[in-house]
Amino acid sequence: MLYELFAIARINDPLHVNKEAAKIAHTVGKLILNNRGVIRSITSLGPKPLPKVISKDQERHFQGYQFVISFDSSAAVQSELARTMRRDPRILRTSIIKNDLARKLNVGTSFERAFSKVVY
Repeated sequence: MLYELFAIARINDPLHVNKEAAKIAHTVGKLILNNRGVIRSITSLGPKPLPKVISKDQERHFQGYQFVISFDSSAAVQSELARTMRRDPRILRTSIIKNDLARKLNVGTSFERAFSKVVY
């Protein structure tokens, strides 16, 4: 089944934002691959200010690094990934969406679909 993971990672050091986010994406990717999943794409949305202050582990965050990972896996792997992401203190918020493959085989991520509709 095709899933899409949207995550917001905390930013501790503003000078090394990309390295910290890459470590988190690497950890998530290894978890997917070790459980027989397939990663289709990883899209970085970059550091952005959050719409509201998010509190996690007695810390307040006003900005976060956002990324989207599109992957194929079983439902058990998806639930294990969601549980692991909730427990990771580096991740502020996550959302896992199941994409429907009945309509198209190459669905792309929701990020790609949204920006394909935008006319410049």
